[in-house]
Amino acid sequence: MQRWKELLDERLHEAVAVLGAVPGIRGFLVGGSIGRGEAWPMSDIDLLPVFSAADPDLAALVHRRDGLAHWWAGSGRAQSLDVGGLAFTAAEVREATAAGPSWVIARFGERRWFHGLDKAYGGHAAEPDDQLVAGFAAWITETRFHPDVVAARIGVWRQQARRCLSEAVEAQEADPGRATDLMRESARALRMVLLEEWGERMGSMGREWTRFERMARRHGHSQVAARVAEIAGADAYGAAERARHAPVWLAERIDLCLAARQLVGEEVTAAENARDQLAAFTVIVGRHEPHLIGPWIASPDPRLEVHLAELADLIDR
Repeated sequence: MQRWKELLDERLHEAVAVLGAVPGIRGFLVGGSIGRGEAWPMSDIDLLPVFSAADPDLAALVHRRDGLAHWWAGSGRAQSLDVGGLAFTAAEVREATAAGPSWVIARFGERRWFHGLDKAYGGHAAEPDDQLVAGFAAWITETRFHPDVVAARIGVWRQQARRCLSEAVEAQEADPGRATDLMRESARALRMVLLEEWGERMGSMGREWTRFERMARRHGHSQVAARVAEIAGADAYGAAERARHAPVWLAERIDLCLAARQLVGEEVTAAENARDQLAAFTVIVGRHEPHLIGPWIASPDPRLEVHLAELADLIDR
């Protein structure tokens, strides 16, 4: 793990070279923690491609991405490569950078613009002399916290929080497990509302709840943050018991992340780190690998009815 910086840099350049050979690729915007200069040993490589054509060949891009990810895993250390879902065309980039915030707000119904704006914040062009992508990166960073953009994002997240809460209430008697999942999703959306109100944004998924608590403390909202975390199944106290039931692969992930965070000087306890990994993989497994669900998920929530009522109060505060 001592060579993690060199490894990330080498693989970033390899990804840009290999994926850049896909026909129609104009360039890449480096986003995420690497793009912002906040990398840690477990960072994903996040690339937002810009295509020169109006009909991008995403299938070819994804095929090469998967090939790289398999090679990296087989070469000794796996590396996540996130590219393909948030893609743009050169024409869109030119139109966006020439427009005001209302242009991107009108496109918040598209995941690539709503989430892409956050993923690419603070990022940069993969090639320093790529002025089109560099201008796009600068525009995104400048636009991300415009008051109108923040207000629109709060509206989207609050709507999601209310919708998931309503569905959770409807499901609580017939399917308390599904109700728990929906309640936690609602709480995560409420967390995003709070962050937007504080002028903050979320970072790496494997560190996000501890970072959320730190941000809440800076803004004088530790109590609210603690309530949201508990409802979302992401309180550090409860995580200690859940970690005892973690499968071996997750226990390994917990240990690796703690060592990685300590390596970069992050102040984090073992319980906080375990909580962050459990919360992250509860979401990932629930959405993509349901066959791995086990007791560590802690579902259904034994205090489901109480937490649903409390969440309703927090959303309507």
